[in-house]
Parts: sequence; structure tokens; C-alpha cells
Amino acid sequence: MSTSLRHRLRGPAVACLAASCALLLAACGSEQKETTTTSARIAPAQTTATTGPTATGSTSASPSGSASPRLTDDQAERQRLVPAAKITWDKAVQTAVAAVPQGKLVETELAWAPPNATASGSARPSGSATASASPSVSAGATASASPSESAGARTPAWHTSVATADGTLHDVWVDGVSGKVISDEPDADQDAGDKQELADRLKRTTVTPEQAVQTATQDNKGTVTAVELDDDSWSVDVVDTSSWDKTTYEVSTTERRILRQEVDRD
Repeated sequence: MSTSLRHRLRGPAVACLAASCALLLAACGSEQKETTTTSARIAPAQTTATTGPTATGSTSASPSGSASPRLTDDQAERQRLVPAAKITWDKAVQTAVAAVPQGKLVETELAWAPPNATASGSARPSGSATASASPSVSAGATASASPSESAGARTPAWHTSVATADGTLHDVWVDGVSGKVISDEPDADQDAGDKQELADRLKRTTVTPEQAVQTATQDNKGTVTAVELDDDSWSVDVVDTSSWDKTTYEVSTTERRILRQEVDRD
């Protein structure tokens, strides 16, 4: 075959081969691009599926771990009242008994003072500067004036009943912050029989209120919030300031012995 003929046949063959290579390269590039695009779509979905449950689990675990027990209404009231008093029960009783000639303690209880009350000869405590809110009766209060429980108008006070030798009761309020007498009034509801019964009960009582409290608190070092003389026992209320539960101890009036006790967790 002549040289010129070989050259004419080789030219188209080379061109065909070049075209085939170009097509193969284009196909490979297209396949690679498609693979990369598919991979890019899958990767974010896998990442989200992996991290999602972990974040949700961490969020839900935190609130339950930090939750604290809810106080009852009575516990919350003790939490407000007990720390507000700066005068202990025994100091308040000394003041109340001294206000009544030959007086003896019958009952004392920590409560909110009557509205607008100001201790004799003293300024109103700073925490009770306003007393315009309407009062409400606190549990266990027997005074003719109801202790105020409105925010900003509350003053802690010891509501104390003191009896003379003939059994005549005096209703005495002692300021729980200043320790001074707020009011001192005779009990107008007593008759002769009531006075005699109380006088006889006081004569039978040989355990002092201080001794009764010492007996009640020998194993419970809480805060004393009430002491009351019953028929055959001293009733002593002690508040646990860590849980705000109240324990009532009944101590014999003739011997230093606990007769009964009851825990109030409400």
C-alpha cells in the first residue's frame, strides 16, 4: 500500500479514537459527579439522626433532676413566720408574765400580730410599715383582734395567755421583733367556774413550762412555736426548719415525761 494511502486511513482512525476517549472521560466525570452529589445528600441526614436523640435526652433529664419537693400551705406559712420572729418563746413569756401581777403561763403561740399593732413605747418594725391590707384570722389565734397575714403588713408576735392566782386570764400580745408588749387585756368571756377550774389546774401542775420544753426538745432541736397547758399535760409544738414539719409533744404536768407525740407533715 502506498504511503499516501496509509496516511489517509490513519487520520480518520485517530480522530475516531480521540472521540471515543472523550466520550469515556465525559461519562466517567458524570458518574463521579452523580456519586458525589448523592453522597452529599445522605451525609447530613445521617448526622442529624445520630445527634438528635442525644440532645433531646439531655434536655428532658435536667428538669427532673433539679425538681424540689413542693411545700404544703401550712409548711410554707411556717417557713414565712418562724424566721421572722427574733424573740424566742421563753423571752416572750417572761415579758408577758411580768405584765400580769403574780401571773402564770397558760398558753403562748407564735402568730401574726393584730393589724396596726405597735409595741408600747416602740416604733413599728421596718418589715411591717404598711398595714392597709385587710387582715385574716390565723390558725389557733384566740385574740379578739385577728393577726394580719397580708404581705408587707405582717409582724410576728407571741399571743400569750397569763393567769393570776385566782384563775383570771389576761390576753397578752408580745412583739416578736422588739420583744415589747403590744396589748394586755383581761379575758371577758370567763365566768367564776372557769376561773376556779383554771386555778385548780395550775395548782396541780408541778412541771414548769420551761421543764416541759426541755423534755420535749431533748431529742428534737427545732424551734418552739407554741406551749399550752392542757388538763394533764403541757403541749409543746416544735418546728423542724429543714423540712418545716411540726411535731407536737405532750409532756406530763406532774413528771418530766413525754406522754404522746405527733408529727404534722401537712
